[in-house]
This record gives sequence, structure tokens and C-alpha cells, in this order.
Amino acid sequence: MKRRFFSFSISFVLVAMAMVSTLSNLSAEEKSKSSPGSQQEPPAQVMTDRPLYQIDASYDNHKNEVTGHMAVTLQETRTEPQTEVYFHLYPNVFRDWKFGKESKPTRPGFIEISNVKVNGTPVKETIRETIMKVPLPAPLPIGKSARIEMDYRLRLPQGGTRLNTYKNTAFLAQWYPMLAVKDRDGWHIEPYTTIGDPFYTQMSDFEVTFRIPRGYRVITTGDDREQEYRSPVTIKQENVRDFAAVLTKDYKAIRGKAGETEVNLWYLAGMEDVAPALHSAAVSGMNFYGEKFGKYPYKEVDVVLGETGYGIAGMEYPGLVTSIPRIPTRKGQSPAVNVVVHELAHQWWYGVVGNNQVKEPWLDEGLTTFSEFLYMQEKMKENETDLLQRATIRSNEIHKAAGVTSADSLYQYPDSVYGLMVYIRPAAMMYNLMDQIGKDKVIAILRAYYEKFQYRTATTRDFIQVASQVAGRDLTPFFQEWLYFK
Repeated sequence: MKRRFFSFSISFVLVAMAMVSTLSNLSAEEKSKSSPGSQQEPPAQVMTDRPLYQIDASYDNHKNEVTGHMAVTLQETRTEPQTEVYFHLYPNVFRDWKFGKESKPTRPGFIEISNVKVNGTPVKETIRETIMKVPLPAPLPIGKSARIEMDYRLRLPQGGTRLNTYKNTAFLAQWYPMLAVKDRDGWHIEPYTTIGDPFYTQMSDFEVTFRIPRGYRVITTGDDREQEYRSPVTIKQENVRDFAAVLTKDYKAIRGKAGETEVNLWYLAGMEDVAPALHSAAVSGMNFYGEKFGKYPYKEVDVVLGETGYGIAGMEYPGLVTSIPRIPTRKGQSPAVNVVVHELAHQWWYGVVGNNQVKEPWLDEGLTTFSEFLYMQEKMKENETDLLQRATIRSNEIHKAAGVTSADSLYQYPDSVYGLMVYIRPAAMMYNLMDQIGKDKVIAILRAYYEKFQYRTATTRDFIQVASQVAGRDLTPFFQEWLYFK
């Protein structure tokens, strides 16, 4: 989720809709353990269907740099012999910014790679902007693994989106070379875009060691409940899609529990007035979604309030979300409860049940927005019926003028209509489905979908099939009308 000031404050939603005043102007054009320098042999026997990342990272707060060593043990499962591996180097987008001037980092960032080896054999990587190709010395057959190692140097941007530094805090998102996904459609090495979240990843295991300056601590995707201010610190986490971290010496925490999961709210000085309310909302939201959709499977989740880059109201990562502390309302500034519970709903829709966020962004953002609205309606007594009705009318007009649907890829959307088409219209769709088959049945659909596709990557077709099975009738025409405008 990004740039959601317009999506999750009603007034900002309406402003965004109003911006689309000349619909005819929309066109298709808009549309094993390792430490630095180690050369360990690959494990004698690796039985896994998930990659294993082992990262040893040192943070220099004076240079705004992370340096270290990464080893990735590839999963054994594949459908054909593999001759190369692709990685995303997302930090390179901040070296030569090609997007809007208003979102340009005030200080550039990048990631440099060196000493790449496959099972101890040096290989020559090829890097083009944010994509790195690593050749394998020999084709990797089905049922075999390989260990790819490399050194890296990450220069952190200032004012970058998601990857950012703010005073004594570094927000590390997409901060390491990330394996590209290879599935039935081939390698997913799609280019970066500032619209939406262009990050499609696979379930992986992580073992990450941080070497941090005195006084700093780490807040991460992993289970770091017992970690205090010390260095180095090693954090492990299995079966997650990504590994994000916040390195800081400024944050304080409010701790609590939702069922068996520890829920932490991290805040800065000046946020004391909203921190307790947002922590209560985080605990309440985790309980609410767990009861509605199914148990959250991890031991901890962190909510970090802070400046994660231009236009970022909030952002989701496995086990860690960020949020702004306050939102503007008609009555003035209020705690950003809706942003917090939205990002936490992503723990279900994206975190546990995955989807291709580039190809089908509605599938996590739409279900997450519906989940958020459902929480705000039941727990905060906020009724969004009027907003959803107006959004439905406006999205119909936009489709008629520009041809975009709610089931397009990121690259088809102008920024001005992305939130409306991908977030709000699918939420309106789910509310309309409740009107047709009942709220209990819709919740049962989401529970069944969550149970069936945990730790997997689902598609729109998968969701429609589950919905039809639970409803006891073919809902394809319903979803065709709402998602594809047919």
C-alpha cells in the first residue's frame, strides 16, 4: 500500500475522485550461516521448497550505508533445469530517479554487488538498473539446490519511498538483493513503478545478523521479542515473503498481545498523544481479523509510526507495518486508526495469502480495504455506504472513458485513479456481495480462501472459485461485472 492519504481519509478519497474531472484525457498511455567474506561449502543436504536467505549486515549511521554478505540457498523444487537466477535490486531506482520530481529523493541511493559465487565458483553477474542476472556454472536440475553468495554495499537514500533515513532511524525495505519469482509465466522481472507496490516475492526463510551502532536497536519482520540494545543480533524467521527492518535509537514501544501474538506499537517523541489509541487499535484489529478470517500464524507483529518516504501513509511487510500517526478529518487531526488496521489486514491478504501484486493488485488491496472498512464499521461505527456508492458510479464513468478495470496490472493505471479502481471499487464489490448472499457467507468465503491459500500465491480465478463453492452458486458473472465491467 502506498500513497494512501487519498484512499483512507474520506475527504481525501473524494478529492482524488474529483481530480479525475476530464475523463476523456485518460488514455492507454497513462494507463547455511555466513559472515562477511565466508566461503562455506553448500550444505550437504538441503530439503526445502523455500529459498533460505542468510544475511550479515553492518550499518554505518554516519555514512548512511549497509554493507555485508548475503548467501541464498535456492529451493529444490522446479519444473525444469535452471541455468540462471534473477534478483531485484530495487535500491538502484533511487540512483537515477526517473519518476515525478515531487517524489525524487533529496539524496540518491543505490546497491552495489561484488564477489558473486555459485557453490564457491566465481561467476560474472549482469546488472541492468534494478535487475541482476546470475548465471549458473551448470544447469541446476530438478531436486537439486545451489548456494549463491555475494557481497554488497547499500547506500541509503534520503526521502526515498519505503527505503529511507529519518534522523536516527533507517527504514530498510527491499534493502537486499531479492530473488525474482519464476512461475508458469516465466521470470518476473517487471520494472519498478511508483504506482502501487511492484514487489512480487515468494515464501522464504531468513537468518539475518545486524551489526549496529551503540544505542541502536532493530525492529524486524522476524521474531525479535527478546532482542535488546546489543550488537551483533541475529534474527530468524521462516516462511515469509520478505524481510523488512527498522534500525533506530529513537523509538519507544507500547507492548501488548492479541491472542498468542505480541503486538508492538513503536512511536517517536511528539506522538505520545496518539500512540496509546493506535496501539489499542492494533491489538483490536489483530483480534478482529483473527476471529473473522483465521488465526495469525506468527508470534509477533510490529507497527512503526514514522516517515517512510514521500507519499507513504502506511506500508505493509510481513510481521511489520508502518503508518502515519495522524490523519486529517473534518473535525481536525485524529489518530490514524484506519491506516493502522488497513496495514494489519495486509498480514492476511498479502502476508499469509499471497498474490502477484504487479499483475493483480486488487486481490490484496481490495480485500484489505474491505477488511479495513468492515473493522471501522463494526468497531468504530463509521459507515462508508455513501462513499462506496459514489465510488461505484465514478469508477463506472472512468471505465467507460478510459477502458481501465479493477483487475488490470499496475502499469495500466494512471496514478489519479489507481486507489479508486484497486482499493475502493473492490471494497464496494464485497459490500454488494454481502447484500446479495449475506454477511456471514461473505466472511465464510474469506475464511475458506485464507485456509486454502495460506503460504501460497492465489489468483483472481482462485478467489472466484472459492467464493462460488462457499456460496453454493456460480458467482463468476457477479465478479465479471464488478472487476472487469462485463
